[in-house]
Amino acid sequence: MSRSSRACGLLLIDKASGMTSHDVVRIVRRGLGLRRVGHAGTLDPFATGLLPCLVGPATRLVRFLHRWPKTYIGRIRLGEETDTLDLEGTVTERRPAPHQPPPWRVLRELSRQLSGTYKQTPPAFSAKKIGGTRAHLLARRGQAPILPATEVTVHRLRIQAAAPAELVFAARVSSGTYIRSLARDLGRRLGTFGHLAVLRRSAIGPLSVRQAISTQATGDEMRAALTPLSAIPLPLPALELSDAGVEDFCHGRVLDLPAPRTEGTGGHLRVVDLRGRLLGVARVEDDGSVRPEVVLGKRLAGTDPGC
Repeated sequence: MSRSSRACGLLLIDKASGMTSHDVVRIVRRGLGLRRVGHAGTLDPFATGLLPCLVGPATRLVRFLHRWPKTYIGRIRLGEETDTLDLEGTVTERRPAPHQPPPWRVLRELSRQLSGTYKQTPPAFSAKKIGGTRAHLLARRGQAPILPATEVTVHRLRIQAAAPAELVFAARVSSGTYIRSLARDLGRRLGTFGHLAVLRRSAIGPLSVRQAISTQATGDEMRAALTPLSAIPLPLPALELSDAGVEDFCHGRVLDLPAPRTEGTGGHLRVVDLRGRLLGVARVEDDGSVRPEVVLGKRLAGTDPGC
């Protein structure tokens, strides 16, 4: 078996504008010569920045990596709202933009109002499902889907005026937060309309775009940049197992032992051995037992990204 066909781990890509997240997956598949690649956190085609790709058996961890908060920088253009809430959509609303940049006190108050945990209405052009159909598919058919507001958290938001009709911002938000909706809400609270003109994702949890490689990287460069399984940072508390516990976990046996608290993680834990190497993910059941959910095994817990 070739080394590339055995590759597994985490690959950080700096996505360029004009390509979809799935385009990036295809590039990684071609570069590494394997099919098993998935991304953790969709970026719209016009957006740029950090797109983590999980490779090989590590793809089983995608749903857990999604839980990290995401950090963005970008620009909001005032005066027009589009159907997609970004610069690629069709203008649906117009209202004169301010002739002068909004005062910093106003922007500071808006930052405060749109920070914290609250209900946000997703864009009609989104991957949310209505009756089993993606909202963006309904929107393209002209059906104007109405999506219920969902709870999001904006951990940090900074807004500055770049011009009378343009704002620049930096935001750290929970998974599931739509920056396009944030642009819409900012425009409306300023008494006009707004849409997202520029968006770049700079970080996901501890992962930074500064660590990422270009989509122009060669297969050898991709293999060299792979982070091994043991170093993939999952936003879950750790459960450290003895050698005997490792054997039980790797054979899928339910464990009866004290577990760390799991509030906000869906009951999930990352399971590691005494050397801190990732063995998989477990779930704490209602009776306190620990049930293996994703078992990567001892062989994959090594530090070799070729697995």
